Amino acid sequence: MKRHHLVLQAITSQDRHLVARQIQDALTLTQGWVEDARFYSNKMTTIRFTLVAREVPVFVAKLHECGLAIDDLTREGGGLSTVSAQGDVEISGSIQITFLHNDPDLKQIIPAVPG
Repeated sequence: MKRHHLVLQAITSQDRHLVARQIQDALTLTQGWVEDARFYSNKMTTIRFTLVAREVPVFVAKLHECGLAIDDLTREGGGLSTVSAQGDVEISGSIQITFLHNDPDLKQIIPAVPG
């Protein structure tokens, strides 16, 4: 059986730390978990997650309650409308959040590796 993968996207002006926490809390509420998180400066974050298909509507509703307007970019196998019908099947997914703000780009200091 083919495993479904949700691709979600959101744009927000909310604090990036708050949004990351809200996504983590929504996953915990729906018995899901974070597989990986990548923070690209302070402009964008991508979070990969897994949760049970029947919990997808609850997860998305929780994110809407937090003020995130979610766009479903899923191409194959349907998206939010068809995934929840899969019942107890684990669904992998990712959500990309772009942060709108006037803060300067977050600089990361990467130490030189002798070599």
